[in-house]
Amino acid sequence: MKKYKISLLFLSLLFFSSCSEWLEEEPLTFLSSSNFYQNDEEATAAVYALYQPLSDLYAQPAYAELIWALWELPGDQTYSNSGVGVVAQDQLDRYEFDTEIKNFEHWWKFSYVIINRSNTVIENIQENENISEGVKKTALGEAHFMRGLAYFELAVGWGGVPKILEGAEELYPSRSSAVDIYNQALADLTIAEENLPVSWEETEYGRATKYAAKAYLAKIYLTMAGYPLQDASKLSLAASKAKEVIDNGPYELAANVLDNWNPEQMAQEQIFVVNRKRGLNWPAFASYWAPRMHVELAPEPGATYFGAFYPNLEFYNWYPDEDPRKGLFFMDEVTSYSDPSLTVELPFPHVAKYYTPIYSDGSDQDIVRLRFAEVLLIFAEAENEQNGPTPEAFQALNRVRERAFGDDSGDLAGLSKDEFREAVRKERSLELCFEGTSWPDMLRTRKSRNGSIFDYKNIGNISPSETNLLFPIPATEMLANSNLEQNPGY
Repeated sequence: MKKYKISLLFLSLLFFSSCSEWLEEEPLTFLSSSNFYQNDEEATAAVYALYQPLSDLYAQPAYAELIWALWELPGDQTYSNSGVGVVAQDQLDRYEFDTEIKNFEHWWKFSYVIINRSNTVIENIQENENISEGVKKTALGEAHFMRGLAYFELAVGWGGVPKILEGAEELYPSRSSAVDIYNQALADLTIAEENLPVSWEETEYGRATKYAAKAYLAKIYLTMAGYPLQDASKLSLAASKAKEVIDNGPYELAANVLDNWNPEQMAQEQIFVVNRKRGLNWPAFASYWAPRMHVELAPEPGATYFGAFYPNLEFYNWYPDEDPRKGLFFMDEVTSYSDPSLTVELPFPHVAKYYTPIYSDGSDQDIVRLRFAEVLLIFAEAENEQNGPTPEAFQALNRVRERAFGDDSGDLAGLSKDEFREAVRKERSLELCFEGTSWPDMLRTRKSRNGSIFDYKNIGNISPSETNLLFPIPATEMLANSNLEQNPGY
């Protein structure tokens, strides 16, 4: 199916400038009830604007400052191409986390733009008699969804952060505890679950849904069951929510897993995506994974291929040769889109998951944030931790493997609880590699593919330390707010 590229980002830009000056001056309440929220159309426009900052996280103001680097480079699957000359991403790869690194600043900043916009929508819509009940319900659902997602990912990265639930709260908020932030994310996503529709029309592709909220609830519960909270009571909730998505959600595994990143496809496996549109805000995400310095393959003059991230060679070698996904997710040669007769052999493996035509650093490839395969693996892991490797746990795990192998030849059976735990951990690496799960998985399990998180050594033979388990609060935030307390070690 050809994907309809909806205009969430475009419509929001009709109302709000995307220039850097505006970003620096984002107010706590970006719309006033005195001049907006007067009808359904204005309420919907405000909701569309919630999604733009999420896109900004993947279309950073400067090269290589996107947040994806924070989830991938410290992990055990990806390493920095130091040849591109970006010091910050090399620091992240070497576990030299620094308060001046712009990746931290931008993630924190745009997350709070999402939170503040969500607060404003909630405040101005929930008691607004000018807005119909249907629009009000979905608008509140989307605002709570976006706020919950932002708080969840801030908690994974920083632990406790300031909790702002109103647009005009105190100017210098202190940090809440990590568990308080996780619980706020759960509360928001529970409201979203109650208010959001099961699905949207294709022209509204990219908006949050009821089952996206359920899926994120399952993911948060599983995260809370791991480190640092280690709240085992959340395992049953993770399994239950994931099972609701599996049994009742409108999702299925795509026959071709790469359809999830094909700009011309709208795979039924996608649960939540960042909907991109070429030309609006330098969507260079795909180019970070492209083969470097193969300008002769460019489909038009001026296009570039500059891979900022490469597969960790040890991860590539660890990946089983007999697994068909190895030939899909990695490539050792690249063929020109403009001239299929032109093929270049690469000096080492590159990531193929995101390989797509790139025009002047732009690509309309969506960012897949959560897909059905991960929900199956969440259920398998949570079910095993509670009840051991039940038939239902095996079924969920093997559904992912059957798609990969094309039949049941890759199915697993007869594993003990400990063996099943390791199998799910491995499957998450095999299936979800380069999708922003590597470092978060290491944080919540305290494991890498080779043992303890602290025993993992990156390309430079450097291991993470206790300090690296939380990101530093950006220096700009510490200077602006004297009530913030820095994370240990920074």
